[in-house]
Amino acid sequence: MFWNTGVTRTNSNKLLLILAIMLSAMLLPSIEIHPSLPRLRLDDVLIFGVFALNVFLWLIYRSPSDYNLGLSYHEDQSRAIRAVSNVFLLFLGSMVLSNLFAVLFWRLHFGLRDVMEGVTLAKYYLVATLALSLDLQEGEFSILRKTFLVGFGIIMVLSWSQFLNLANVNAWLTPFFAQSHLDNLVNANPPRVLGTFDNPNVMGIFSVLTLTLFVTLFYFRENERLKAVLLFVAVGLTIKLVFMTISRTALLATALVLAVLSLWSLFKYRWKKDMLLKVGALFILTLLIFFTSPREFTTRINEATDLQTSTSAQGHFLRAGNAFELIKESPILGWGTAKTTMTTLVDDEYALITRRYGIIGLVLYFWFFLRPVKAAIGKVGLFNFSASDQGMRETKIMLCIAFVAATAAVFVYNITAGIFYNLQLMTLFALFMGLIYRIEGESV
Repeated sequence: MFWNTGVTRTNSNKLLLILAIMLSAMLLPSIEIHPSLPRLRLDDVLIFGVFALNVFLWLIYRSPSDYNLGLSYHEDQSRAIRAVSNVFLLFLGSMVLSNLFAVLFWRLHFGLRDVMEGVTLAKYYLVATLALSLDLQEGEFSILRKTFLVGFGIIMVLSWSQFLNLANVNAWLTPFFAQSHLDNLVNANPPRVLGTFDNPNVMGIFSVLTLTLFVTLFYFRENERLKAVLLFVAVGLTIKLVFMTISRTALLATALVLAVLSLWSLFKYRWKKDMLLKVGALFILTLLIFFTSPREFTTRINEATDLQTSTSAQGHFLRAGNAFELIKESPILGWGTAKTTMTTLVDDEYALITRRYGIIGLVLYFWFFLRPVKAAIGKVGLFNFSASDQGMRETKIMLCIAFVAATAAVFVYNITAGIFYNLQLMTLFALFMGLIYRIEGESV
């Protein structure tokens, strides 16, 4: 594999690159180079830059016994790389087929912005394969966990600062992340936080994805009392952070995540008393956070229940409506990427994917997310939760459980927005995907 050569030949260098990509995706905004091009991110530079450097070093120093582009790798990596490559190639194939159909049959223009769709997919492929190339042991996971918690802690502090406008942070720091949503943040009543992201809804779903990790560890791992209390507090703070974004999609995703993980844990542990107490405690905590929220918060939530009067719902329907009409005209192969001739503002990623790549593309889009879910569920089914001293094997199973719940949250989020075209969110999720593929490929 190309990550087993060059500057990422060692496991420690792979880990450093993953940490840099993760922190960039969590904490840094993108930079606009040109209005017609996607905004550039530091993680883009890191992933493509290091990949190009590895290829360059291979061209200079290649030899049969030394630099072989990293194609000699362990069997667990081999299984993982085959699985992830098949999924990405199928999805790429649907993109190519739809664009060829659009150019030849619909006579649509195919330009540089359309080519960037393939570049975006290539980035996610490189991120996922980088993650699966990492030999994830206790030391590496500890560094990953601590770094992620530090990043999330920074986001948490900044979010509360935005909520309370501490040190007038919304005048000098918040615009660095999102100029277009300042009115929603500063002038709204109550204010909506966006952390280090460019939209409160993105901040909301990121919080839900993080919540899956905390809830999984709280439910499924045998924790000492202090750890259990700390996880309980972390779950409460994360749920509160979701509420502070006032993202109704994120709130729905939170409810789904808590329901999925709660039911999963109850059936897994046969409705034992300890698990019933944990589920009951989280249920009460969630209700307490909800009913102690400001009145304006509950008003905004209630406003979404009537679709005929909800301005937000009507706006989503309006932006997605044109896509459904186009889908009817070309349902199988779609219209191609068509960024220069059709709007990219479709508040429903399923509708956008189907308009572009047809039903075939939509099926492969779902497989893009569901294939690692299948892998995760398979690994969980083979794990003996009653055994003691599981160590790193148990940790990897926790990641698998969290990934299943996180994917459920993503599927909810994609109804009114979308993760695939959000470079921050999808980069983080691609790292998660890569770890799941590697865990699946391991024989023990």
